[in-house]
This record gives sequence, structure tokens and C-alpha cells, in this order.
Amino acid sequence: MRRIVLASLALAATTLGWGLAEGRAVAQAQAPAASPAPGQAQTKAAAPAAPTITHPEEVVATVTSDGATDEITKGEVFNVVSRYPIPPDEDRAMVYRDAVDTLVNTRLVTRFLARQNIVVKPEQIQEEINKLEQGLKTEGKDLATALLENGFSLDEVKKEMTDRLRWIEYVKAKATDAELKKYLAAHHDMFSGTQVRASHILLRTEPNATAEEKDKVRRQLLAVRKLIEDGKLTFAQAANKYSQDPANEGKAGGDLDYFNLNSGFIPEFSEVAFKLKVGAISDPVETPYGYHLIQVTDRKEGQPVDFEKNKPYITSAYAAELQRLLLTQARKTAKIDVKPMPKDLFPNLPAAAPAPEAAPAGKAATKPAAK
Repeated sequence: MRRIVLASLALAATTLGWGLAEGRAVAQAQAPAASPAPGQAQTKAAAPAAPTITHPEEVVATVTSDGATDEITKGEVFNVVSRYPIPPDEDRAMVYRDAVDTLVNTRLVTRFLARQNIVVKPEQIQEEINKLEQGLKTEGKDLATALLENGFSLDEVKKEMTDRLRWIEYVKAKATDAELKKYLAAHHDMFSGTQVRASHILLRTEPNATAEEKDKVRRQLLAVRKLIEDGKLTFAQAANKYSQDPANEGKAGGDLDYFNLNSGFIPEFSEVAFKLKVGAISDPVETPYGYHLIQVTDRKEGQPVDFEKNKPYITSAYAAELQRLLLTQARKTAKIDVKPMPKDLFPNLPAAAPAPEAAPAGKAATKPAAK
């Protein structure tokens, strides 16, 4: 099961350096949380260099839904990946897949919003353009130059602004106080600061592994768990002997120290960890890295949550959850075709390492769609 990378409904505006003032609470709290959306980023992203790839118009993926097909080009993917620092040893193939996923999901969310018949008035768009121009002005830039440097047209920026505003209106209609309080109750650990300390054992799978290959790894991990349950090895001993997490090379027994639900661990991993009782060992958990056994060794409960004080944060998380559910449903019926990564997608970066060794398993790898 691949993780779902949330859509970004403001890629062009974000790339141009658009940062909204903190006082715009509704837009900030309810904008989608994928590539840092306007108003969510703590710092403004630097504008990327002009594309140096060949044939940016080359189609690298198609998305068919609602009887229509959208194309995703190499240039669009490059615009996403070039906005984020990519370490020399980062797995380029995963960065590429995450960038494509971001763009695929953006298409799917955009189609969903179009079906909602949410009206965005021209004056709303003009207001956003004015704010964009003002933001660029503070950086000594003008809109025409920024558009030229980043390869966007004004119509493209307006379209993405329209989609973002539609999303905000959609979330506003859904995020009633009653609904937000219900969400808070179901996700109390996320907002309270509760922490767990966990260890894990990872057996890796290749990104293109077949179902049979995955099942073989899963069964191997179940055999490791049986050794632990039978008392033949402790969890730490098993991690030191079998885990393929590069972060465990120092024989740390698979220990990941304390973390909370906002620590950057990928959802497939952290959601299971937070449901485990102290001392319990999970079933094999699949992530993009492979299969994990997880054991929680300690838990620190957080503080009570004041709903009114935390409402913007709760709303933002609720909006992200809405989008995840929307995308899960949309992907069930959509036909998505992704081509292999173009060889020249990372022209200004060193060659990729032969294996994805950059991040501890369970931690989110660097990717275009940040949490």
C-alpha cells in the first residue's frame, strides 16, 4: 500500500514566492497540506532555477477520471522536484514517484471540486493576484518577471488560485464546530502532544516488488516475530540481527526514541505505533520502505486540548484528512499510468545512490509533498 501524497492546489503561486500573511486564518488553516501551501510554510521557498531539462513537454503520466484524461509533463514534475533540496544519496526514483503522485492527486482533487459547482468570483481572484504582487514586491520582484523566470502563465496561476479558493470554500462548508470536535476526539493524540517510544525491525522491499515478493518478505518478518514471541531473541537482538534499516547499523536495537504524530514519521508507521500498547508487537506493517515489526516501549501522555485555541490547527488537519479520504476514493476508479523516470530529470544533481539509504525507515523520506 503506497502512501498517499496530498495534492497541492497552489503549485504555481507557491513557486513564485507567494506567502500569505499570518492573519488570514481561514485560508491558512484550510489550505491543503501537501507542497507547503501558501500561508502554511514557515519560510518562503526560494524560486527555482529555470528548467534545464530537455523536452519539458514530454508526457510522463496520464490520469483518466470522469471520462477525461489529463496529462502530466516532465516540465511539471521538474518544477516540483526542483523546489526542494535533494541530498546526493536520496532515492531519486522515490522523489520522482512522489512528485508525480502530488500532480496526479492535484488533478483528481481539481476534478472533484469542479463537480461541486463552487463559484469563485473574478474579484476574489483579483484580490489574490494583488496579494501575490504585493508579496513579490517586498522581495524586489514583479509578477511579469516572476512568471517568465518560472515558466508559468498568468492564466495558469489564476486557475490554480481558483482551485485553491474552491477547496477553502469546500472545507469551510464541512468543518462545522461539531465536526471538528468529533475529529479532535478521534485524533486526540495528534493534538495533545502525546509521545511514544518505539523500536522497529525492517525488511526492505523494492518499489516495483510483485505481490509474491512482498508476501515472501512479510512471511520472513512473521518468522522473526515468532522467534521473539518464543523467547529465542529479544526484540532488540532481533533488530540488530535482521533489520535492514541503515539507521540501525550502530546496533541500536531498532530504537527510534520518542516521537509524536507530527514528528515526520510516515502515517502508515506512526498510526500503528500509536495504537499499540506498551510492550506489544505489531503485525507486519507495510510502508514504501518495506515491512516493519513495531514494538512500543514507552508512552508519554500529552496535555488537554483547548478547542478554541487550537481550532485553526484542528481545521488544517481535518482538511488534510478530507483530502486523503477524497483521494483514496478517487484512485479506486481513476486510471493512472506513470512512465519510468526520465534520465535527465535531475540534471544539476549528483547521480543517485544505488539504494535508498537516506532516511531511517519509518521516517518520511525527503519528498515534494511534505507533511
